[in-house]
Amino acid sequence: MQPTVVEIDGFRGRLINASHADYDVARAIWNGAIDRRPHLIARCIGTADVVAAVRFARDHDLEIAIRGGGHGVAGTAICDDGIVIDLSAMRGVRVDPA
Repeated sequence: MQPTVVEIDGFRGRLINASHADYDVARAIWNGAIDRRPHLIARCIGTADVVAAVRFARDHDLEIAIRGGGHGVAGTAICDDGIVIDLSAMRGVRVDPA
């Protein structure tokens, strides 16, 4: 069931759907031969956003694609009718050795 409202509880990043002015730019990847149209692009700014986006996808039975830098030649960073969890704004890494 695809949601009509573009809102995710606890999500602080940017949500982009097909009605958003930046949709075509946001869904473009390095390989221009890939032309997929996700239902939603979730540009995460932190770990909590990733958790919220995955939970949202699970609750709405949406396929998930993970986008890092958008350079995947095979196009696995984008999907049709699912949710793209875009991690490109997340530039830091923190490791808990325990």
